Amino acid sequence: MFVLLTGATSGALIRPPVRLSHSPTGADRRSGGPAVGRLRFELDDHHRWSLWYYGDGSPVPLVRGAEIVVWVGDQPLTLAELEDSTVGNRRPPGGDAVVVRGRVAGVWVEAELLTAGGASTPQASVTVTVFPDRYLPTVRGVRFFQLPHAETLAGDGPLVALVNGAHSADPCRVVTVGAPEAEGLASHAATGLTRGSRGLAIAFDGGEPGEARLRLSRDGLEAVSDWLPARPLRPEGDASRMRLCFHPEGDGLEALRALFVPSSPVDQERLAQAVAPAGWGTRAEWPGTVAEADVIANLDFSAANFDRRFFRHIELDDGYQRAMGAWDANDRFPHGHAWLTDQIHARGFKAGLWVAPFGVAEASGVPTAQPDWLLRDASGPVVCETREAWGGKIYALDGAHPKAQQWLFDLARRVVREWGYDYLRVDRLRWATVGTAHYGGLTHAEAYRGGLGAIRDGLGTEAFLLASGAPLQHAVGLVNGMRIGPDVDASWSGVQPPARAAGLRSFYHRSTWLNDPDCLVVRPPLSRPAAELWASVVAVTGGLTLFGDNLPKLPPDRLPLLQRTLPVAPVTGRAIETGVAERDTAPAIVAGDDVYPISGPWRFRTGDDPSYGSRGFDEEAWETIPVPQRWDEAGGGHPQYAGFAWYRTRLRLPNLGAGKTERRNVYVELGKIADADETFVNGVKVGQTGELSSGVRGEAQAYRRYRVPPETLNWGGENVLAVRVLGSGGIWSVRRTRPPRVWVAEGAPRWWTVVVVNWEDEPLDLSLPLAALGIKGARFDAYDVWRDAAVTDLKDGLTVTLEPRSARTIAIRPAGARPQVIGTTRHVVQGAVDVADETWDPTTRTLKVKSTNLDGRAYAVTIAVPKGLRPGPCKADVPCTIRRLPSGHAVLEWPAGGDGRDIGWELSFKATPATRKGKD
Repeated sequence: MFVLLTGATSGALIRPPVRLSHSPTGADRRSGGPAVGRLRFELDDHHRWSLWYYGDGSPVPLVRGAEIVVWVGDQPLTLAELEDSTVGNRRPPGGDAVVVRGRVAGVWVEAELLTAGGASTPQASVTVTVFPDRYLPTVRGVRFFQLPHAETLAGDGPLVALVNGAHSADPCRVVTVGAPEAEGLASHAATGLTRGSRGLAIAFDGGEPGEARLRLSRDGLEAVSDWLPARPLRPEGDASRMRLCFHPEGDGLEALRALFVPSSPVDQERLAQAVAPAGWGTRAEWPGTVAEADVIANLDFSAANFDRRFFRHIELDDGYQRAMGAWDANDRFPHGHAWLTDQIHARGFKAGLWVAPFGVAEASGVPTAQPDWLLRDASGPVVCETREAWGGKIYALDGAHPKAQQWLFDLARRVVREWGYDYLRVDRLRWATVGTAHYGGLTHAEAYRGGLGAIRDGLGTEAFLLASGAPLQHAVGLVNGMRIGPDVDASWSGVQPPARAAGLRSFYHRSTWLNDPDCLVVRPPLSRPAAELWASVVAVTGGLTLFGDNLPKLPPDRLPLLQRTLPVAPVTGRAIETGVAERDTAPAIVAGDDVYPISGPWRFRTGDDPSYGSRGFDEEAWETIPVPQRWDEAGGGHPQYAGFAWYRTRLRLPNLGAGKTERRNVYVELGKIADADETFVNGVKVGQTGELSSGVRGEAQAYRRYRVPPETLNWGGENVLAVRVLGSGGIWSVRRTRPPRVWVAEGAPRWWTVVVVNWEDEPLDLSLPLAALGIKGARFDAYDVWRDAAVTDLKDGLTVTLEPRSARTIAIRPAGARPQVIGTTRHVVQGAVDVADETWDPTTRTLKVKSTNLDGRAYAVTIAVPKGLRPGPCKADVPCTIRRLPSGHAVLEWPAGGDGRDIGWELSFKATPATRKGKD
């Protein structure tokens, strides 16, 4: 688990009889990065530990007065209770450690507090190892600290937490610790805490017995590893380790990025050079309904329209199988798996397959034949889900059972060796952790890792293993890629959750595995600007890029958007301003900075009648329903209801006050509604999301925010709000959960691509200091990627006007005294794909470049030309034309592109007459 902690401290310094510190050398500091100080552990007389940062200013307490607790049976034991305890020093490779060791209650406990060197930001770790003494007692887990907010990172402002969901498909949140919306939350596998401009990351290793998490409450923070279900110690002992990294000039996400950088240079290079798969998959267009003809049609289209060097994979997702657990092809795939992969390979592509390996349906026959392989609770085998298309009731395999492991191994081996697939997507991995016990008494984490390891072994080392719906902590080291967010949908609300996940989980990418943001979809109803936005986000994040549309049916203007994302750029885009907490305002009337909560009571009725939307209708006889909560979970007798329903409530607004004018920009914010709605204020329709007709999908993820005409509201009196819903859930969430607004990727040294997004329904004027984006310099050359046009007069800030639901993608390079390439039509991420060997010969005034990785599309290069120079002739391996723009920029063009060939070219420049005269 990874935790970022920052916060203010108070109280006296704990008396430190033991101090241990490490200061990275000057060589550890990255150019332009923060000045690196050192971390120091301190122990008090009760063996409580504190961690301090010593930099240029006053010492900063990061964690203070933390007490380590080990649960042996039901008994919590602290280091202060150890008998025959010793405190000593140890010098493991790359660091210095203080070690506390002693015995109690039939176990030996060792706590190692290590400060590590060799990193660009100071790092440390706390490792707790429990050894048996005379017998093997049951251990339930380890607590590393439980502290008030004030005993974490000092600083100004509120303590903000980046809260990570339990599984890869679960959402991340950014909340203020101690606020009502943060109460009871737990962050799994990765989290960030930020206060002011400082961040501290804390990480728990994969492979330990427990499931680590950070629990948030109104009173404080608790970092624990729960060994569930509890089990006896292994004879060789068990350990849990928590790693920490402090970033003195960044937020929690920046600290996580620093912590996740592999310690081995070999691993750093391997992950940096890893090629993220790109291609096409079936799920986003045909979820569960795909047929063989659909795959072949898109396969042929892909062969005709994409470069096989960069577009490599065709993935078959849900819908081909006979049942969950019976993964042979069904009647929609009459030729079977091997025939299909032969077709894919014959066209020069690789084949991928989706399975949910831990799920076995009734129709597969596995639950009946092998009941002892199934996970159970007190009532019997656990039913994870019931879905007729998947074969009825779905049960979960126990990954700890040796015969179930062999079954998983054989399945993976059959996928690659008999069926001919080149990579495997394994989904619904969270099912491996259900139930109350596992074979051999293993914990959930151990059973999950055992089953996943069997799949990895069955595939071999050459096949790519991609995980989805996965507990994150214990997938580390076993998978090549990871879906890091919920499913995408080809709608405005459908691209936002995966975009948010791609930003908040970016620290995993190219440090732990390759991130998969889910499919790149560009088809309507996404507008062209919205499709450009999603394509830009996918491109700058540098993760897996699988197209999800029915490609032959795409409008002609959408295909170039996909082509411009290939090949996948080897970058890790950074989301900016992730340390700011969200504020839940809905349901409310919002007028500027004033928020008027709609507190209810809310009245509810199924059915449909136009009079329910009128101001004068009396809803007193309707049932009362909680908001937000799905109506099938509200206890009102609607568990299976799907159809029309109405909500009504009333609220009073205050008087505007003497001298105040009528509010012009007023909105009603409702939150998220499953599935479609239209909303009325005082009988006037103010907005609609989705289509209110049967059989048409709504937008359950869309946040409802509707402008209210000023004359509609009754200031100083009662107002009536009515919401007509068609769907199966109603008003289910009030969280806005907007994705990051700004992304930055460095495609080449000091050549950045910046994506600025307007997630709102109104135009947005935005001015961004470039220094805040990590872009430093005095003057800059810039290029608008989707407009393929130079951006002039860019100095220390980027100022843009964004239309609703759109983005601007701008490439930026520091300006110099010589001409330079500022953008090309080849790829979204500038400098990462096609511009190589760019040199300037000042003697001959010649710019020389090799353009690489070109396809058969028209290709153009835009060059910034300093004042006093004008372009001369162009010499190239493939003939080109040159245009000079009124701005002074030069554009080189190749109408037929490179057609798979690299193009070496050079452009000479001449001094303008005014320049020559000045020199004379």
